[in-house]
Amino acid sequence: MNMILFAVIFPFVIGLLVWFVFRSGKSDQGKRFASVCVILAAAVELAAVLVPLIQNLNGATFETVSLAGIGGQGLHFLYTGFRGSFAVLTAFAWFVTFLFSKEYMKNDTHVIRYDLFNLFTLGATMGIFYAADLFTLFFFFEIMSFTSFMWVAHRQTKESAYAAGTYLGIAIAGGMAILMGLFIAYNQLGTLTFGELYNGAAAKIQAGEDLTWLYVAAGCMFVGFGAKASAFPVHVWLPQSYTQAPAPATALLSAILSKTGVFGILLVSLEILPMQSGWGVFILLVGLTTMVLGGIRGVMSNNFKTTLAYSSMSQIGFILVGMAMQILLAQMMTVSTDAELSREVSNVFSMAVNGTYLHMLNHSLVKLVLFMIAGIIFAQVGSYDLNRVRGFGHKKPFLLVTFTLAVAGVGGIPLLNGYVSKTLLHESIVEYTALMDPATAVASPMAFRIVEYLFLFSGGLTVAYMTKLFIVLFVEKNCDEKLQSEYESKKAYASVLSKIAIGLCALPIPFIGLFPGAVADPIARYGFVHSGARELWAVDQEEVFYFSVKNLSGALVSIVVGAIVYILIVRLLMLRKKEEGYRGIFPAWLDMERYVYRAVLYKGATVGLGIISRILDSMVDTIVVILRKTVYSDRPLPYELPEGNYFTHSLGRTIERVRRLYCTIMKKDYEPKNYEHKLAIKSTEFFESGRIIERSLSFGLFMFCLGLGLTMIYLFMVN
Repeated sequence: MNMILFAVIFPFVIGLLVWFVFRSGKSDQGKRFASVCVILAAAVELAAVLVPLIQNLNGATFETVSLAGIGGQGLHFLYTGFRGSFAVLTAFAWFVTFLFSKEYMKNDTHVIRYDLFNLFTLGATMGIFYAADLFTLFFFFEIMSFTSFMWVAHRQTKESAYAAGTYLGIAIAGGMAILMGLFIAYNQLGTLTFGELYNGAAAKIQAGEDLTWLYVAAGCMFVGFGAKASAFPVHVWLPQSYTQAPAPATALLSAILSKTGVFGILLVSLEILPMQSGWGVFILLVGLTTMVLGGIRGVMSNNFKTTLAYSSMSQIGFILVGMAMQILLAQMMTVSTDAELSREVSNVFSMAVNGTYLHMLNHSLVKLVLFMIAGIIFAQVGSYDLNRVRGFGHKKPFLLVTFTLAVAGVGGIPLLNGYVSKTLLHESIVEYTALMDPATAVASPMAFRIVEYLFLFSGGLTVAYMTKLFIVLFVEKNCDEKLQSEYESKKAYASVLSKIAIGLCALPIPFIGLFPGAVADPIARYGFVHSGARELWAVDQEEVFYFSVKNLSGALVSIVVGAIVYILIVRLLMLRKKEEGYRGIFPAWLDMERYVYRAVLYKGATVGLGIISRILDSMVDTIVVILRKTVYSDRPLPYELPEGNYFTHSLGRTIERVRRLYCTIMKKDYEPKNYEHKLAIKSTEFFESGRIIERSLSFGLFMFCLGLGLTMIYLFMVN
């Protein structure tokens, strides 16, 4: 079997086998054996995705692999550098989290169910990264949304049910938006295959055709993919879901599943609206908002895991900014007629490309480390509250080293991985500002200087909230001296497998940062391969001097900003009195999930649609009454019975007479039973029930017809 196809199907098969073999077993031995099986399965999956990557590095090429007949379109899979490298990262992430889960989930009562949906999510994620067309991507994206929903609902508590409801609601709405975008894109371009989509869109652009419907299609798909990436404003599921899901699942949500959303946005940007500056500006604005808002929420949170959740949101903002710079620089290259300027722009473009890809990779490695450490803390402390976990890291050298590498890495500290990717992204903004022509650019140079300042400020926010977590764990001591003594005495706070899992993820962090030219650049050049317009994206790249004074100064600015924010916000506002501990200071009334999405969708929409339905129902009743009084006037009955109808009246009188005859023959006293009245009541109850059903059915049919009518109007418009 083709290895790409094997990597997609294998997790589904193993998941079913694990479920059927171990589903009834509740013994600790059975759970341990199941854990070993899923670890071995993840190892096999990792080997399977490494095979095509190694073959590709040795010069092999791959044809598109298809599974015909599924969904009418068939499923199609493609190998490129980006797909192959992220498939390896995905399999690696599942392998290390399964190692970590062996200890973390050992006392869980639903561990087999967790393993089932975990493996299903792995297979679906592989299907997304290897997808060769939008239909295949959508097919596996919807599977992944449902199976990962089970992660959030796993604990089966009131809080997890609430978070899972939000997660599923956003996932369903996002899926419907993606599907609508697919319909429009197919109608406009006649295909859903990557590469062909680009060719069709490029032909429309060159012909000067109206691109309104392509923008609509891209906007619809952005809603669905942006929700999974936790981009503003569809990020509201993130804090509760990250907090309620088990730590290994949260690590995968942040490290991998968020990248499937980024992958979808990237494909939409490069395939459906390539080199469109308007779309680039939209992505830039969303990225800046996501980056800054996530950083602010991370600084103001007094919950360890929630801080990491908003950190993930902020880092996705950095990635979206890099994606926007790619689009704007690509557009600049296409309109430039100056050969020297085109060469300079292409070099800056390569910075944005490499920076985006590397930051996706770096963020995944860092968040695997941080969320697994968060799981260890929760397993020992039983809470994510900063005041409870305060001082836990004392006398724990392994935790100190790995946590420091991760927080410094994501903070963009020089000599670590995050510094490399953030430097590339920052330089792409600076160089674009210097090269842009104010007369033809989408915005003024001052606007992009503000973009640069927000980028550096957000980097400072990252430094601030990561410093907060570091000081809480390793510098400060708990206010409860007995609890602090208990923390310091914990030597066996993590199993060997858990430490191996964390260590494997932390190991690349310094190597990427220390040797960017030898490690980071080759990885980026291999990884970011676009499926169409290769001559545009495979540009010559000049060497980047990562440790020049100019580049180091950008990191220094973020560090200084981070120190100022930490002192002013964390120390002075969140920790006003040391003995009272940390307090969250973000205003509760700005909670978008509770006061916008749930208020609008669960309450406002229900009330509004209910009012509309009642108005329409009253209109139908009024029309019926008018028709009955005019065209279909009722014919009066010869006479009206006081109750019942002719059938109940006749049957009741007949039964009464038969009973009277029976009493006369049997010499019994006759007492009237009033069967006519009893049958009339039964008849009224029966027909009233029928009318209730009829009215409900009529209303349902009416709403169905209304929806069908709107659908027909839409089809007429797009055709």
